[in-house]
Amino acid sequence: MSTSLKHFARRAAGVVLWLFCALLAVVARARHGRQPYQPENIDRILIIRLDLIGDVLFSVPAIRNTRQRFPDARLDVLVAPSTAPLLAECPYVDNVYTLDEHTLTHLPGIFSLDQWQQAWRLIRTLRTQRYDLCLSLYGVPAATVSLLTGVPHRVGFADEAPPGSFTLLAVGSRLPQDRHEVHCALAVAQAAGAAATPDHMEAWVSSTDHAWAEEALTEQNDTIWVACGHGARNGYAKLWPERHWVEFIDQLHRAGYHAVLVGGPDEAEEARQIARDCKSTPLVLTGKTTLGQLAAVLERVALMVGSDSGPLHLAVALGTRVVGLYGPTNWKRYGPFGQPDAVRRHPIFCSPCYRPETGQPATCRYGTVECMEKLEPEQVLTGVPAARGRTEQ
Repeated sequence: MSTSLKHFARRAAGVVLWLFCALLAVVARARHGRQPYQPENIDRILIIRLDLIGDVLFSVPAIRNTRQRFPDARLDVLVAPSTAPLLAECPYVDNVYTLDEHTLTHLPGIFSLDQWQQAWRLIRTLRTQRYDLCLSLYGVPAATVSLLTGVPHRVGFADEAPPGSFTLLAVGSRLPQDRHEVHCALAVAQAAGAAATPDHMEAWVSSTDHAWAEEALTEQNDTIWVACGHGARNGYAKLWPERHWVEFIDQLHRAGYHAVLVGGPDEAEEARQIARDCKSTPLVLTGKTTLGQLAAVLERVALMVGSDSGPLHLAVALGTRVVGLYGPTNWKRYGPFGQPDAVRRHPIFCSPCYRPETGQPATCRYGTVECMEKLEPEQVLTGVPAARGRTEQ
């Protein structure tokens, strides 16, 4: 199927979804009117975040602060199936529901009757919960679900859904590029009465996954592991060239570090190729871990080096030092939260250029990806000595 056809289908689905959401907003206004928002009467809360791993992790501070504001309320979340394991051990959440929004808005899933039936069954389940409050943390799909569930009080940014979709509006907009996504999610929670701070990220690892990682990373006692996240979702332009990874890993080895390659199944072949080209022998775990096992590995390493990706942000949430490789992505908006000195980039006039809100992947309009090609391993290595300091603590 051609890229242009997929792009057209995605745009068409977006327009239809926007119009449907607008219609639902009119119906909700007629049904609920302007009910006064009384936080003391909130007993059931739904928080919706349907995008990627990093985005869900960016939302944890908002989830935590909402729980602190409503300690006795039932708090459920709706996320994508691929990100649900992130919240399996979360102490702030009562129930985790899943919806594969990406499948429903992309070919060929748009025409899958089974997928739509599953989605409708989920909506019916959520309607029976009779939520009082819904936090829509990103996009029209989340706003549409909040309207379909019949929640009387809905919170979100006014400019990312049709007028009337939300009854409580977050201050400002998600679009300013210098506002971190963590603070965008917190702004939505704040509109519902939650605090805007503290704003640190969190993630959790089960004892089973701890044990798995301990066995997987068994080496001499003085081994210093550095995780290398060589992959990234949403576009090839985010990727650091394989030759740079090879040189970087070999230099790590000469400096006394041990590299472990991490990532998803789609990146397994690339990991094997990098390992084959290395003069050293990195441990390859790419495609061999569950999300929980990956978290356990990232918690044990001294440092994580990677492009703008789920594993990078997962390492940050676990308290691991990171070095983030940024080119097309805006590091101010999606950088390693709380580690501003961790970004490595090659300044170029067109960077950053990636706009996630368009729904398009990160590509290079000039076909060169110079922002990543000219980010040299020596520049990235300047962040590595910090790893030794952590292991000696």
